[in-house]
Amino acid sequence: NSLNVMGEKQLTATETALYDRQIRLWGIESQEKLRAANVLLIGARGLGSEIIKDILLSGINSLTILDNGIVTEEDRLVNFLLSQEAVGKNIAKAALGRARPLNPLVKLKADTESLDSKNKDYFKQFTVVIATRLNSEEIIKISGWCRSLNVKFIAGDVFGMFGYSVSDFQDHEYYEDRVKLPNKRRHDEKPIKSEPVIVKVQAKIKYPDLNTVVKYSKSDKVKKFRNNYYYLMLVLLEFRNKYKREPLHTKREEDLTNLKSIWTGMSKEHNLDLAMLVNDNDIFELVFGQIAPICSIVGGIITQEAIKAVSGKEVPINNVFLLNPLTYYGKEECIGVVPKLT
Repeated sequence: NSLNVMGEKQLTATETALYDRQIRLWGIESQEKLRAANVLLIGARGLGSEIIKDILLSGINSLTILDNGIVTEEDRLVNFLLSQEAVGKNIAKAALGRARPLNPLVKLKADTESLDSKNKDYFKQFTVVIATRLNSEEIIKISGWCRSLNVKFIAGDVFGMFGYSVSDFQDHEYYEDRVKLPNKRRHDEKPIKSEPVIVKVQAKIKYPDLNTVVKYSKSDKVKKFRNNYYYLMLVLLEFRNKYKREPLHTKREEDLTNLKSIWTGMSKEHNLDLAMLVNDNDIFELVFGQIAPICSIVGGIITQEAIKAVSGKEVPINNVFLLNPLTYYGKEECIGVVPKLT
């Protein structure tokens, strides 16, 4: 293949035909950047399966799925990439069979080792790292490594009817197409006949490291933050820190007590209103299990942002996305992101 001005391989005729619709949406330059991107996905359960589908269809160069877990019956029910025969097998390998036909042009690999076995050097081969099912300590460590390597990072998770994502794109440059309306009159007041034009506007966003996002910070940026579901995210991340798992149906009463205990301690320590999460609508009742439609929503948002991170096309959402478990309304929140027009 010949190279474009960015040094990336130009699309073949086969790729151009396959990706025709999305090229019309975001342009040939963006597609060539995607074609050069190598993506790591950590975690292949319900949320991971949606990300696998969406990112393969976008037309990246390669996808590595890192997961040393074993397929359970619950996994099979919320992961459309897993067959009945997959139960008891490694989940990353089991997902390959149904994932590969989604886009045979993408190099697809399963890594069955544990995340704990990986060091910083492992991550430098990737353009974007997407992480699911991590606790806050793991997010801080892996995103810190990615930041030092200039690798874009997104983490997310689904707990029952609630889902979230957080991102660190470091110093991210992007452009967006804006419509520029022509002057209707010249200086001599005579009307001008001309059409609106599309102009490319470049901008830069500076992201903070995720240490100030996935753990409660005493900074003014977080003190003024009053989205209840941000605190729900912090409680669930702390639950993962403490118990190395998500809340389970089989331990429902025990885990409800543990979740409320974590929130009570957090609210007292940081002088937060306890009623934000514990009131007539007990929000902790809604965070059990994997719900396929919620995985689909959150997976779509995460993949959308990964595509923006690689292509540099269109402004990313703010660095925190929260899905309201009562209304299913998604809201982006900004913690420390500094936008700047160039």
